[in-house]
Amino acid sequence: MLKFSKEPIATIWDEMIECAKAHWVETSMCKDGEVLDARLERYEYYEQIGMYTEFVARHEGKFAGFCGMYITPSMHTQELLATEDILYLKPEYRHGRNALRFYQFITDEMKRLGAKKIMITAPPNNVTNKLLIHL
Repeated sequence: MLKFSKEPIATIWDEMIECAKAHWVETSMCKDGEVLDARLERYEYYEQIGMYTEFVARHEGKFAGFCGMYITPSMHTQELLATEDILYLKPEYRHGRNALRFYQFITDEMKRLGAKKIMITAPPNNVTNKLLIHL
């Protein structure tokens, strides 16, 4: 069973960036010519000012996936909005209710922080998209 938590980005950067690279290939971003150039210092800055949270999924302590969420006031209403950066589970953990439970953990925490809208996206051909449509 996966366990979920919030963890500082600096402590999980190496594991996270490896998964981000796999996600990049899976979602065809690299095929569109986009180059992954994520920078720890930018993530840390947003984390330090309270606008970014990193969620981690672990199985028996082993890194199984992650989801970064930005939280910021709407420019129009000033209500807090939460927007996903990347939601990723390693393929070996994409079974049962793992993705659903991770999604619920993330959205519950964003609501607890005051988010009125939570936006998570996935490409149309991605299995995650089917889950999001269902939810």
